Amino acid sequence: MKSRFGNPFLKLLLTLSVFPGFLLLLTPNLYAQERGSARIYHMSGTDFALSLNGERTFFQAETVEARGITLERSGIVHTGPGTFLEIQLYPSATLIKVADNTSLIYNGIDETGKFQDLGLLYGRIRVVTGNEPNFVVIRGGGVSAKIQNGDFGFDYLLEQGEPNSAPRPLFNVNAIRGSAEVFPYGMGASYPYYGGVNVLNVNKGECVSLDISSFHTLVEKKNLDNDTLVYWRFYNFSDSPPIFVPKSRTEIEEPGPVSQPIQPIARINIIQPFEVNNQAKNMLLGVGLALTASAVAAQVITHPQFEIISDADLSRRIYNIAYVPMGLGLISLLGGILYNPSR
Repeated sequence: MKSRFGNPFLKLLLTLSVFPGFLLLLTPNLYAQERGSARIYHMSGTDFALSLNGERTFFQAETVEARGITLERSGIVHTGPGTFLEIQLYPSATLIKVADNTSLIYNGIDETGKFQDLGLLYGRIRVVTGNEPNFVVIRGGGVSAKIQNGDFGFDYLLEQGEPNSAPRPLFNVNAIRGSAEVFPYGMGASYPYYGGVNVLNVNKGECVSLDISSFHTLVEKKNLDNDTLVYWRFYNFSDSPPIFVPKSRTEIEEPGPVSQPIQPIARINIIQPFEVNNQAKNMLLGVGLALTASAVAAQVITHPQFEIISDADLSRRIYNIAYVPMGLGLISLLGGILYNPSR
């Protein structure tokens, strides 16, 4: 029997009818790649937690190795002791190694489509850029680090400061290869944190440590610690990313002696401008409170004497005069409340 599709015209009609359906199936994948996504493709350890939309789900290593896990925007991964994760970003093929005892949030791709954004809430990660020119931005502790091509380790950990002082959170940018731009973000991001400059360049073999808060900013630049290289060589990437990345990108050279020490940046402590302004605010509030409290106290003491003492003119005068410091105190309090010191 002759096939009913033997007619060339019918074959053409059939092809045209199927092609739109094929495009519908293909479009979501193309759209997802265009927007950018992240996928957990390898895990070592027992399990890890993924928090998304207020819900926490635990995944075993078998699940990750069998089919991988797509990391959606605002998803937070939490690794416990001995658990390491490997994530690949699409379409750039950038690799992310998440160390144990780490919390990392995937913020997705920015509105302009120029970079993928991750937030290091606590712990250690390593970032090896892929083949696309897209930027990757790592944020933590009021600091952003933008990299386009390179190999970087990022730490956001509590470290002991001066003797007899409480540990402070430090954001460390370790340049194993390539260069990055480090700058503040969030509240007061326009303030010149770094001794008059808003951006610091971190190059191969350098480490920058930063501690930024509402009250002070500490910045140190030094040579990359050999311990960091040893750590990431030991916990290197596996050889199984979904999108191929040359092994040369993830290899770390054997650590050796530092040939040329980096001139360290002194601990830039930009605390005085904020403290001066903050003292002015506190002075306004303190003076206002003192004047208002003393005026109210004077009126509380003198008012009952109006009926007890026959000649109460002095008490009345004191009572009325107390309105003056009370008014000045209220004005000072209002000024202290409305005055916000620049950072």
